Amino acid sequence: TSNKPFGRWGEVFGDETVAAAMIDRLVHHAEAYSLKGESYRMRGRELGRVPTAANND
Repeated sequence: TSNKPFGRWGEVFGDETVAAAMIDRLVHHAEAYSLKGESYRMRGRELGRVPTAANND
């Protein structure tokens, strides 16, 4: 999974051609889903807070 759209993978990997080749191989027989909305994982948590044994949910 990634929070970056395919169009920005070249920035992440530093090479547009290599990024395009990786995307081509990853999605050849795949189904890609784009999810929108707030993070379910982060609901009810303060951003940047590191969980500890004392404050785990």
